[in-house]
Amino acid sequence: MSTNSRFPNVAGPIGLGIENTDRILTNSFQSPAYAASIAIKTVTANTLVQVGALTGALSLTMGVGDGTDAPFVGDKVTFLFTSASIEVVTFSTGMLSTGTLSTAAGKTANIRFIFNGASWCETNRTITS
Repeated sequence: MSTNSRFPNVAGPIGLGIENTDRILTNSFQSPAYAASIAIKTVTANTLVQVGALTGALSLTMGVGDGTDAPFVGDKVTFLFTSASIEVVTFSTGMLSTGTLSTAAGKTANIRFIFNGASWCETNRTITS
């Protein structure tokens, strides 16, 4: 786990002290197929993970780096889930959440986390149509 951030004006992978437009920050998209357990590893500042349609319960884990590699403080990840029935998503190793997420049939659920240097901390969740 890294206690450095990607933000300018600080020590870290950018550390240029002159970049204030976020153009250097990178984004990525991951679309793993549904499985009962999925491990996510991020390497960019912002990651969108759209898991294949849930057909059963899901357990998610997230990598926390090793001190010099991503993730970095302030990195964000957003998960999108869809299902044809009510399914339960459990957030496991590396993740601090307010509890499990129950999807709603035919609706989209999303949840967002931010890295604090040690764990991925939930910031918000919604279920929409």
